[in-house]
Amino acid sequence: MELYTQKLKVTKVLWEFSSPGWIKVNTDGASRENSRRSSIGFALTDEEGDIRFACGKVIHDTTNNEEEALAILEALKYYEGQGYIHIMMQTNSLLLKNAIEGSWAVPWAIVEHIEEIASIMERCNVKFSHIMREGNCLADHLANYALDMGDIGAHYFSKLDSQGRRIVNNENLQCPYLRVKVARD
Repeated sequence: MELYTQKLKVTKVLWEFSSPGWIKVNTDGASRENSRRSSIGFALTDEEGDIRFACGKVIHDTTNNEEEALAILEALKYYEGQGYIHIMMQTNSLLLKNAIEGSWAVPWAIVEHIEEIASIMERCNVKFSHIMREGNCLADHLANYALDMGDIGAHYFSKLDSQGRRIVNNENLQCPYLRVKVARD
């Protein structure tokens, strides 16, 4: 057993620009376990990687799955209202991505949210993809910022807080985030 070494699996995670004519939306939810306070965060970037809108806001106390569903729903409502119809939606919740696409059963607690998301998707061209959380830093930051400091909304890069601007700069430089996992035999 002394000579045993665990195998590591390294996955390079990159933030990607959206396709021409599409906007990219990253979403996330956050909560504090001890108080169960909850928030959502989402950020829209254009094909150049420029921030078009970023939002973090506190929501009612809820579960992590509902946080993720509400982040997607609120983002879709906002962007549909702004006239965007080609949306690349990225979430770090594999459960939500697969439930929305119909490949996994929808948890009963979020059925209404998923139905509302599906209704919006009928009016817009929305593509969902799963992204590892290392590539979803800005949405995560916005959700946590809302819990710590209060709601935030920024229509421009310059209106983000310093940490948010730092995250965007790193993403636009295609800065890789490495994910290291221990492979179990």
